Amino acid sequence: MNLEIKNNQGVYEIHGDFINEQTNQVAIYFNKLLDTYYEVVVCLKHVTKVDETALNVMKFISDKAKRRSKVLFVLGEENLSICEQFKHANLNSLFKKDYH
Repeated sequence: MNLEIKNNQGVYEIHGDFINEQTNQVAIYFNKLLDTYYEVVVCLKHVTKVDETALNVMKFISDKAKRRSKVLFVLGEENLSICEQFKHANLNSLFKKDYH
């Protein structure tokens, strides 16, 4: 399944397979958002699968947000198809539950 990023009223939803072939697209997209906005909300609820490269991209995005003193909300911890990979990569702390 292809990957698509949708802006849903300021929440940037990633839909589809977040895997090696599409990770560069995601890195570039969110890199630009972090250059532009103070707060970025990423939703992973509609991601069907992730791989190690995708996890590295999420770590890169998170690290850039911290370096730039930006606020990054990552939603989608309840997505069981990706939850285990994030847990094994020690990236569970990226998920936030308090965004409305």
